Amino acid sequence: MGGIDARTRWRLAGMMALIYAIQGAFWPLLAVHLRDLGIDGRGRGWIFATLALGSFAMPLGAGQLVDRLMPAQRFLALAYLMGAAILAALAVGVSVTPWPLFAWFLAYWLVMAPTTVIGATLAFRNLAKPQNEFAGVRLWGTIGWMVAGWFVSVLMSSVGSSSAGQGAYEAFWVAAGLSLVLAVYSLTLPHTPPLAVGARTTSGLRAAVAMLRRREIEVYLRTAFCVCLTTPFIYQVLPTHLESRGLPRAWISTAMTLGQVPEIAALAVLPGMFRRFQFQGTLAIGIAALAVRFLSLVVDPPLWVILAGIPLQGIGVACFTIGGQVFMDSRAPAERRAGAQALLTVLTAGIGSLLGSVLAGEISTWFSRDSALVFLIPCVIDGALLVYFCASFRPDSATTPRIDVGDEARPLGTDGVRGSVALTGNLVTESADG
Repeated sequence: MGGIDARTRWRLAGMMALIYAIQGAFWPLLAVHLRDLGIDGRGRGWIFATLALGSFAMPLGAGQLVDRLMPAQRFLALAYLMGAAILAALAVGVSVTPWPLFAWFLAYWLVMAPTTVIGATLAFRNLAKPQNEFAGVRLWGTIGWMVAGWFVSVLMSSVGSSSAGQGAYEAFWVAAGLSLVLAVYSLTLPHTPPLAVGARTTSGLRAAVAMLRRREIEVYLRTAFCVCLTTPFIYQVLPTHLESRGLPRAWISTAMTLGQVPEIAALAVLPGMFRRFQFQGTLAIGIAALAVRFLSLVVDPPLWVILAGIPLQGIGVACFTIGGQVFMDSRAPAERRAGAQALLTVLTAGIGSLLGSVLAGEISTWFSRDSALVFLIPCVIDGALLVYFCASFRPDSATTPRIDVGDEARPLGTDGVRGSVALTGNLVTESADG
């Protein structure tokens, strides 16, 4: 039986690696590509915002479809086949103007945004001990993102696509090919039929809103929302800034993967950080890392300093984004865990990232081309949030954190698979959000 379980884990790890490799192939170079097409900061902001817009459709669209009508592996196969077609269209230059490209990317994310959560659903449904095994499976998603970035860098360097103005079409071809591979691969994944539990989502979200009466939840959610106003600057503005400071565009994807290294380490050290620094200290470290990162960019340092600071982005995501999801789960009663994570998703990956993408686009338009001052606004926001969070966040000592991930880890709760999806859904989307 152990051999069967091991084979299943490796199959699911392959799925995670491919899911993230697709995003990792083109997302780090998207800002550079759009600038080559002559699209200004405002236009780039709205195109980046399509990811957040697509995320809003997940609970009402694909989530209900998989819950009630279609096996998860078949939905993934269909979605990634459609995604491959859209990416191929972008790779051949189907459009080069802002609003048609906005429509193409919106169509892409309406199809693709649900797939990371549904991939987590499939993994949790088919792992023997998901609370113990999921972190190891999810780790391959980060590895896939990094390897795809390295491959794109090598490909662009080998074909000589390193000059400004050429676009980054190779990245879209790689992503389209990977998407087609995953569409076929999905049909080999374990059969995961619908469970018809989707009707509980709305009531769970309403119940979670009641948690806002607690001061610690209110402060955390307010802080998380505002942090998401700044994280789009990482993938939306930084890649073009790296190129303007002398980094060959072929190696931008590889450079951006430096932010994933702390993310890998976080899967191992976060429980220890919670024990040593508690939730307040761990979350504060994440905010501070982002504030310092943006501060280092404002002073316009040499290229090597900019590159050396990229891991701070990963520390910020690991400690605040992933740590915050664990915090929300630890504070929610079993029957409200799904709603709590859904509320967090709406406020951060949804509304926060949408407004943050638009803000980054507007700020890029206001400042001169590639000016380091574009990072002043996120630096000030994160610095103020650090002060606010440290002064206002007071954990409820009556609530016992549930962070055990050993053999005696807590059950999934009364919301079953829906609860497990809510717990892990954002953990598989943080790379694309920065």
